[in-house]
Amino acid sequence: MADRNCPICKGTGFVDKGNVVELCHCRFKEENFQRLLNIPKKFWSAELDNYQPISPAQRRALQVCKDFVFNFDPEEGKGITLVGPPQMGKTHLVVGVLKALYRQKRIRGFFFDTKEMLFQLRFYAGAEEDKYSRMLKFLMRVPVLVLDDLGSERLSDWSIEVLSLLITYRYNHQLSTLITTNYQLKKSEEDLLNSLEERLSPGVVGKLFHMNEVVYIS
Repeated sequence: MADRNCPICKGTGFVDKGNVVELCHCRFKEENFQRLLNIPKKFWSAELDNYQPISPAQRRALQVCKDFVFNFDPEEGKGITLVGPPQMGKTHLVVGVLKALYRQKRIRGFFFDTKEMLFQLRFYAGAEEDKYSRMLKFLMRVPVLVLDDLGSERLSDWSIEVLSLLITYRYNHQLSTLITTNYQLKKSEEDLLNSLEERLSPGVVGKLFHMNEVVYIS
């Protein structure tokens, strides 16, 4: 529902951008994003349009995200993996993608900090089996899933199994997954430990390369 006092759309709920007419931001209150897309409050204001790149790599990442939204096909199962150190705006970008997909294409995604997701699943697995099953099925089947900060801690065997199940299921069923990580995907001779391949498995990382465009931000 449009805001009658919105200065952008003048209460119509629509914004004319020339070749395309988009739903105005006022139709999507911040609390609705938190409820529907699980976006943390810190990132309620994050949009692709207000991301400010300061390096060529950041500019390329922004363009990849915009192209991804414009060309999004839910049947293809394509995604994006943003790789780089902290404070590069990786989370800002994937949140912007989630919002844009919901506004422009009515595709519902879901955001999860990977560590928080694993914590909740482990809690439910030990205390509320029904909630565990329902949450896991939702994560496996949601049209677009964000796994933010993947590999940020040393993973237990149980965590690796859960992540492997999620990624493999979404890969096989062509469901889009957006990933941010501080770690290189492949291990090298110089650094065998600081890679997702070391933390997950070569098979899982191979699926990430196949299903996602990998963008390195520095």
